[in-house]
Amino acid sequence: MSTTAPYDAFLQACDEMQRRRDRVAKPMLEALIQRHVGPDLPSEDLLSHIIAESLLTRLDRKLVEAKNIYLQRFDIPQIELFYRMCEGYPQVPAAHRVANQFLLDALTQSREATLFEIGIGRGVQVASLIGELQKDPGHLRSLKILALDPDLTNLDSAQARIEGLSKGPITVTFQRVHAMLESLAPSQLAQLARDAGHNVVVNSAYTLHHTVHKPNDTELRTNLLRRIAQFFRPQLFTLVEPNADHDTEALARRVDACFKHFGAVFDLLDQSDIPSEHKFVVKEKFFGREIRDIFGVSDAYRCERHEHYESWLFRFAKSEWAPYARQVEHGLVLPAYCSVDSSPGLVRLGYKQQPLIAVFAFESPGARTGAEQ
Repeated sequence: MSTTAPYDAFLQACDEMQRRRDRVAKPMLEALIQRHVGPDLPSEDLLSHIIAESLLTRLDRKLVEAKNIYLQRFDIPQIELFYRMCEGYPQVPAAHRVANQFLLDALTQSREATLFEIGIGRGVQVASLIGELQKDPGHLRSLKILALDPDLTNLDSAQARIEGLSKGPITVTFQRVHAMLESLAPSQLAQLARDAGHNVVVNSAYTLHHTVHKPNDTELRTNLLRRIAQFFRPQLFTLVEPNADHDTEALARRVDACFKHFGAVFDLLDQSDIPSEHKFVVKEKFFGREIRDIFGVSDAYRCERHEHYESWLFRFAKSEWAPYARQVEHGLVLPAYCSVDSSPGLVRLGYKQQPLIAVFAFESPGARTGAEQ
């Protein structure tokens, strides 16, 4: 997606906002608001509209409400919309498959193991993993799912999904942890590690960028990685994260990152064969929610704080993790306009050579196995 006059106008408006000159910034942002928002609106105009609407909300919510925007709405069931998003954005399900391939490799080496799932959601990825394990379990015969999530509805749905799976050679147990990772005290993490036992693997997909921290706190996530290594000593930690720079308090940097990342995502969706109204709703509803959080929510409370994959690599290095030592084949088949780049401990899934999602596979120093008694 090209960066043209709207991009320059945003940077100027952000500069005025940083100077507390809201009266100057408001008309600049108002000029970027679209009166009719629907499937016929080009992606760049839609993205500019969502960013402008979000920044205006930050300045004056009533001003946005007064613009009398006509927004086309489509009655598409949420579950269908999710699958349409995955169809139009194939890197999302591909990232789950890559992470699961690493997890399968590690889990099938032991007779008993625990998966510590950070942010289990509705349990779709974990259910797929268990299905593959039941078909080809290797040495594994007992698997505990230590499922952490701050949403009780998610925990209920995930537990029902997993307990409803077809039985196989592996006995699967489910332990709920209703909490946010960053809220757990060291004593609570120590107890969870005791519950987990030996042969632990950890997975976090699209979760750690939601961790709540104070503005300009650059160490919380590194410390979380240190704590996971210290208490669980996992054989493998798979981390799936978008590749963008939204964990900054500088509005101009966020605008630049948003144009680059979501501009590429919107272009990618335009390449797909899903209906135009579905493309629009995925952009406006799915990804629009993230953009509105990035710009329209107080910096003390916003949760969409994506980081570049290089930042996560630096965090792993600082907390003394090492790339997963075993070679794992992924066998991904993606459209020709998508890209896959692999290196030790890292798989980058992109569009036209721009990395959009990164999958990390690292092992902790002194990983604990069942051989330790």
